Amino acid sequence: MKKQYFVLLGLTPFTFAVQSATVLDVQDVDITKLLNPLSTTNAAGPPNQYSFTEQTHIEQQGKKWVRHQQRYLGIPIYGQSVVSLKDHYGVAQAITGNVIQDIESDIGSTLPLINQDQAINIAKGTNKSNVKRTTTSAHTDAESAELMIIINDQKMAQLIYRVSYLTVKDKAPSRPITMIDAKDGRILDRWEGIAFKQAEGVGGNQKSGRYYFSDNSKFGGFEVNDACQMDSKNVVTLDMNSSTWSGRIHQFTCPENTARSANGAYAPMNDAQYFGQRVFDMYGEWLNTRPIRQKLTMRVHYGNNYGNAFWDGQQMTFGDGGSYMYPLATWDVIAHEVSHGYTEQNSNLEYRGMSGGMNESFSDVSAAALSYFVHGSFNWKMGEHVMKHSEAMRFFINPSQDGASIQHVNQYYNGIDVHHSSGIFNHAFYLLATSPDWDIKKAFLVYATANKLFWQPRSTFQQGAEGICQAATQLGYETQSIATAFQQVGITVQRCESSTPNPQPPIPNPETPTPSNEATLVLNQPTVIKGVYGDKPRFRLNNPPSNGYVSIDTFGGQGDIDIFIAIDRQPTPTDYDCSSQNSGTDESCLFLDYPANSYHVLVVSKSDFSDVILLIAGNSESTPPLPTPPVPQPEDYCAYVPEWSPYNHYYYQEIVQSKGYMFRSLQPSSGWDPYLYPTVWQYLRPCR
Repeated sequence: MKKQYFVLLGLTPFTFAVQSATVLDVQDVDITKLLNPLSTTNAAGPPNQYSFTEQTHIEQQGKKWVRHQQRYLGIPIYGQSVVSLKDHYGVAQAITGNVIQDIESDIGSTLPLINQDQAINIAKGTNKSNVKRTTTSAHTDAESAELMIIINDQKMAQLIYRVSYLTVKDKAPSRPITMIDAKDGRILDRWEGIAFKQAEGVGGNQKSGRYYFSDNSKFGGFEVNDACQMDSKNVVTLDMNSSTWSGRIHQFTCPENTARSANGAYAPMNDAQYFGQRVFDMYGEWLNTRPIRQKLTMRVHYGNNYGNAFWDGQQMTFGDGGSYMYPLATWDVIAHEVSHGYTEQNSNLEYRGMSGGMNESFSDVSAAALSYFVHGSFNWKMGEHVMKHSEAMRFFINPSQDGASIQHVNQYYNGIDVHHSSGIFNHAFYLLATSPDWDIKKAFLVYATANKLFWQPRSTFQQGAEGICQAATQLGYETQSIATAFQQVGITVQRCESSTPNPQPPIPNPETPTPSNEATLVLNQPTVIKGVYGDKPRFRLNNPPSNGYVSIDTFGGQGDIDIFIAIDRQPTPTDYDCSSQNSGTDESCLFLDYPANSYHVLVVSKSDFSDVILLIAGNSESTPPLPTPPVPQPEDYCAYVPEWSPYNHYYYQEIVQSKGYMFRSLQPSSGWDPYLYPTVWQYLRPCR
């Protein structure tokens, strides 16, 4: 099929469809320039009407996949995104997704005729005709109105507000999500947005037994601040003290917290603080990402005899149970609720219908993953220890064992509770994780990657399974096991049957193969690195100088990191040839006349870090000279990049071209030729 070129100029429509938005597969249009930041405008016309902004990304095996949100005149198009794979030079190439065009013929002006305050009042049923119109509005964290564009069932684009707010209904929290027409105020759609977890948990209670959190136990301790408050870098725990509002950060006399037992659980706030951090650790170590963007707020001892837990879009809340269940601040409930946050901030699966069943299932799957991460195993029973008088809440091996859940698509019906329809993807996960050459971690990685990149807010079971196969293919995993697992729950996945794993990159030297978890460095060429607390990125240098010196240094930027270096093997914090563990980012290791096939670097983050420079420098004559610069060619990746000039002053992170190559400044400078000074300028890519 001949490609259509996606010309997105304010005055030039790129197809001739009228009165209907058009949906195109990303393989049928060329959006390369829109996905890369150097061409947000066109020299021949006004700024592009359509754009793509990075929504989220994931890095695995030295590759980076990015989900890009499509926008029209800066307004997000609900549920419309594409996924790209970035090459070695950071250039994004679209690999899957749909592209929307011809929106302008449907909605005309993007100016809403009602404002945010009015939209919120309409959603609450309190709209007044005399509400004062404002161009901006301030709301509490619990209510919001976001201007968006949706493609309705008739394939027409509509300008809408997506309204969310918290309320109490029949003494239970509620978070209605309402779609409101931004032109006339009509309510177009509404559903419940609170992601409840119905009584799952393993933790410290009379049924599970007592856990001990200390440096001398198998679990280790949990982090608090200097004032002995349960407030660490990633997690803060509030004692609700049986109320439904407010709450205060729990504080105690260090080193041991004994407060406070409730309903057969020994110290639910300890469980919340400890396992909240372990969820962060799992996502960081396995997926190189955070489960949610913000700090995790854990509200414990919520209400009186409240037998539930929920994610409300901002925080996690845990009741103390009642006569049928123990307090819900237990490890699997915590993993479940935090992962609702992961889902909302990535695929944003709607909490209803098939997408709601997938939403619930992913949170159950995350609880299974946390058990594997912390305990090393999982018994495929959800809520085994939180329930006082029954075996478990849900079952992976036989979901129908609870009397309500389903495990095959032919059992699905409209209106089924999302906790019960979750059994389909739960059972598929069990079948996949127990397949040959698979385990819980590997199966979780493909589910989580699909959630982050390929699922959409209204994905069906079929689309969800296809997304899992896409994730496995991108990660280089075989997909036949996925096809087999989903076939047993009634879903035939085409992408699994026709896809094969990504080929492995060629080995540059048989004596020094490059492991998939190490990024390759180039001698005397600095690399900018960044990450979050708990990250442990790895790097290697092949064929280093056999004489002279090799210096491994990090410097600049913000944060606190340590480095561990090993020769001809991967280092660990206990097995290395040199380490540097200063406060901050300034670390250094030096080797003199040391023969080696490869140097391996482990960076251990002690905090979030960014804009840190990693440089391996050496002075051997075997270092290859810089290539002869080619003659610059017209119309290339540098078409809109200014030429470097020795007479200009350049600030940090400015991008220039020089001698046919693109560079980014690593520090303010004047007169330092990018081609000659790699410590001042970072090489990005050839212009062509």
